[in-house]
Amino acid sequence: MKVANAEKIRRADKITIEGYGIPGIVLMENASQGIARVCLKELEGIKDPKVLVIAGKGNNGGDGYAAARLLKNNGVACEVVVLGDLKDIKGDAKINLDVANKINIPITNDISDIDEKIINADIVLDAIFGTGFAGQAREPHATVIEKINKLAKKVVSVDIPSGVNADNGHTDGSCVMADVTVTFALPKLGNLLYPGAENTGRLEVIDISIPQQVIDTLRIDTNYLTEAEVKALLPKRTPRSNKGTYGKLLIIAGSEKMPGAAFLAGKSAYRAGVGLVYSGIVYHRRKVFQQLLPEAICLSLEDYEGTVYYESYDGIADVVDDMTAIAVGPGLGNGKYVRDFVERVLHNAKVPVIIDADGLNAISQNPDVLRKTSRTPIITPHPGEMSRLTGLSVKEILADPVETARKFAINYNTITVLKDARTIIAAPDGRIYINLTGNNSMAKGGSGDVLTGIISALVAQGMDSYSAACVGCFIHGRAGDMAAQDLGHYGVLARDLCEYTAKVLKSME
Repeated sequence: MKVANAEKIRRADKITIEGYGIPGIVLMENASQGIARVCLKELEGIKDPKVLVIAGKGNNGGDGYAAARLLKNNGVACEVVVLGDLKDIKGDAKINLDVANKINIPITNDISDIDEKIINADIVLDAIFGTGFAGQAREPHATVIEKINKLAKKVVSVDIPSGVNADNGHTDGSCVMADVTVTFALPKLGNLLYPGAENTGRLEVIDISIPQQVIDTLRIDTNYLTEAEVKALLPKRTPRSNKGTYGKLLIIAGSEKMPGAAFLAGKSAYRAGVGLVYSGIVYHRRKVFQQLLPEAICLSLEDYEGTVYYESYDGIADVVDDMTAIAVGPGLGNGKYVRDFVERVLHNAKVPVIIDADGLNAISQNPDVLRKTSRTPIITPHPGEMSRLTGLSVKEILADPVETARKFAINYNTITVLKDARTIIAAPDGRIYINLTGNNSMAKGGSGDVLTGIISALVAQGMDSYSAACVGCFIHGRAGDMAAQDLGHYGVLARDLCEYTAKVLKSME
């Protein structure tokens, strides 16, 4: 599904109204009907329900006034508090305010008893600021927002929680913490990116009759992946097949201190459906690895002080050209010659290479090597690794992860998987996917190794690299969601994600 920023949505409204002749008040009515439906669902089982609409002076407030009318028509007692001078309300919002007044919905801009009104309401409908908001909420809005957060039983926000920046999810100052957000036409970036995603709560996307042709003309290149899309993209399993049918994956991972990384990447790759895993691992840890993952073909690599170095490549040289994908990096360690080895792999590989963890650290002083690969590589950095690759601080990266990932992908012709609570997957052509699956139970050592294995397995099975990166992130996160549901958010281990990867895929067969 497409994800919009504030400017794209403004253009969509403008084109719909001026180009297609759908009046703005019709769009407002459709939006308010969606808001009312959600509120009525939330009010089920409550006797004599009450809704307090706290609204601004613009069209976001107009949606709230119209929703109050529809809720009253459905037997819900409604009251409207306007933050501002009623004389300043214009256009479609004014029409809906006047109608609400004519059907005797109490309307006031007096906030002296706002505490009592909030406490007595079953739902506070936040219609204060819309998607055009930026900066900090001023008084009296800031104080009212804090009272909503402290006193309300349940909060439903209109389009985006008031105080959240729709373009980036920034929350600078007082921001509404919604239980549910009803957004229109398309999700907004601020609904999906943290910290705004936390303020958003459950997100409901409502069709307000903006024609699909309008959305298409906007050329939106930011998306999030749905389960239906994932199912359509998954490699197909055929009745007449063998292990070679599903690809050969070389995983170069592990070191004397971290042999488990090779196991996690290899096992998750098998759970994601690859036919054969070849594992290049330092000689002194081959027996440990073989006991952990006997299904893999073990290639012993010479090491220098427990890590790979330039000559270690000789241990994989005979099989490299026979692979359908290569993964390098998990647990390789920070030996002083790891960089030489990783660069040698990148220079020689004729298939897509997935680079993670210590593989990224190894090339961080020379990221230009990414431009010299024969096939577009995939990198999977967390913010710290991205900082080393770009020279940006972690704070700068987290402030704008979408553009950070996009710019790096374009500049280095690299599929960039920037891992965070919302992982950003950027393509060299500027496309962005935001992954919405996953949770904090996955904040454990080894989780990234599992992701590398899943993505690499999908590439090895013939998926195009960008689709594999997007689908791999979705599966990885969904595995974490399933694991947390069964095991809780404290006790999930990376190895559990391997098992739940299989369960995710089974659910999609």
